[in-house]
Amino acid sequence: MAISGNIRTMPFPDLMQWISMSRKTGTLVIKGQRFTKKILFTDGTVSAVTSNNPREHLGYYLVGWGYLSERELHGFLERQRERRMMLGELLVQAGRMTRNDVTRVVQVKTEQTIFDLMLWDEGEFFFVDDNQPRREFQELALPVDHFIFEGARQADERRRMGDRIPDSQHVPRVARQLDLSKLEDDARTIVGAIDGRRTIEQVALASRMTEFDVLSFLYQGLAVGAFELRSPAGPPEPIPGAARSTWQDLLREAENSVALGDLLEAFRHLRRLRERFGGVAAANEAASSLEAEIEREIDKTPLAANVILELAVPLQDVTRLNCSPDEGFVLSRINGVYTLPQVLAQLPGSRLSNMLIVHSLLQRGVIKLRESQAVARYQGPKKTGFY
Repeated sequence: MAISGNIRTMPFPDLMQWISMSRKTGTLVIKGQRFTKKILFTDGTVSAVTSNNPREHLGYYLVGWGYLSERELHGFLERQRERRMMLGELLVQAGRMTRNDVTRVVQVKTEQTIFDLMLWDEGEFFFVDDNQPRREFQELALPVDHFIFEGARQADERRRMGDRIPDSQHVPRVARQLDLSKLEDDARTIVGAIDGRRTIEQVALASRMTEFDVLSFLYQGLAVGAFELRSPAGPPEPIPGAARSTWQDLLREAENSVALGDLLEAFRHLRRLRERFGGVAAANEAASSLEAEIEREIDKTPLAANVILELAVPLQDVTRLNCSPDEGFVLSRINGVYTLPQVLAQLPGSRLSNMLIVHSLLQRGVIKLRESQAVARYQGPKKTGFY
């Protein structure tokens, strides 16, 4: 069963340290108010991350740093899906990036995704042992200590800088003439990207630097009157790498979720795909094919019909969980008396949708099986079927 909790009571650095010291292999899932992140571990080291925050996607850096246009990104993503290769490998083969370029982008993406978690005060988490992705990721094997110490430093600095720089959507401008010869290369690059129109986020992208590095430089400059900030004007610019939205994008998100064992999230992506592109025959066909794969996965290992479902967390904690309305309704039917078929019989919606919700709640450690009446014990995401 998954180890679960909330970073409100088990801070993120402590959680990472426990995984490292225990040399765990598996997937840590953290669900916040807006975004969900997954950190993949191998023997206690960070091997990869995924996030549904578009600013933490690989495409954000590939487009934002100027390696690809939006159109080119979508073309390579289609080729990736057809060939079932890592995107970075495709870009190297096409001569668009060197292996060192790909490694740097992937490492920056990984670091920024995890460093952001150091700022979270709230977030439900669960860790699933030995849950490895079903497709390849570019693995990094980064030590946890790096994220704990550097992440804590950056979090402290970001909080301190907040008094002068409210957010990265403000626009910096040079307030007085600067002697560029006295600046280091990175600083000159940042100054060269400041044009009075770009936001701080856009300056960081144009400089191919992290947002934190740009914020730190601007903070020092603001203190001595070298820079000024103005509030953003007009609507926000599209997020690089996410400016276009097609049914193939939603399908890729669903496929990625299946690869990571998050079957409920994959199903929800398919539902959104059908809602937005229901009139596209190819979209419906692809969605139906992947949905059939999800159903086969969920039905791999049957559970006995007389298994009893009960809450695995105190009742008063249920209301604090980050649950959707349909998950909340399922939880309202679980009282430690009803068998699995009896619970499913009370639920609206499709059989597959309801089974996926139950599977997700078991995976998260929110509900559990009463072992004394279970003919087959739930064993985690690799054994996900129902009777």
